[in-house]
Amino acid sequence: MGKQKFSRALKRSICIEYMQSGMSRKEIALKYNLPSTNLLSAWIQSCLSPLEIHEKCASLPRETVQLDDNMAKDIVQQSADQSALIEAQRRQIEKLEKQLKYSQDKVLALNTLIDVIEEQGIKVRKKAGVKQ
Repeated sequence: MGKQKFSRALKRSICIEYMQSGMSRKEIALKYNLPSTNLLSAWIQSCLSPLEIHEKCASLPRETVQLDDNMAKDIVQQSADQSALIEAQRRQIEKLEKQLKYSQDKVLALNTLIDVIEEQGIKVRKKAGVKQ
């Protein structure tokens, strides 16, 4: 029998099924005709991020989730990095919203000023269109 080729999407799907089903690696390997359970382990490491692994395992009973110390540290670090990034983006959004509000208020004030001046009979706004 020839060597099977699995697409990255199928590998991810198999890994996620393993993580969420509670089936053993051996059961998954038999179901998909994999040559060894080590292949499934390699796919998990190469196709899923540590955060995805943690999220997919979240629904499993605690004793079935076995993360080594380095993986756990990676997940914590990645989560902290994402939290810091989200906080920085939130601050940037607040700053931009404040600048937008200021600009909108400025435009309103200038238009109001022009309206008041034009009520006095002074033409400020130009007519639309190009003179030829």
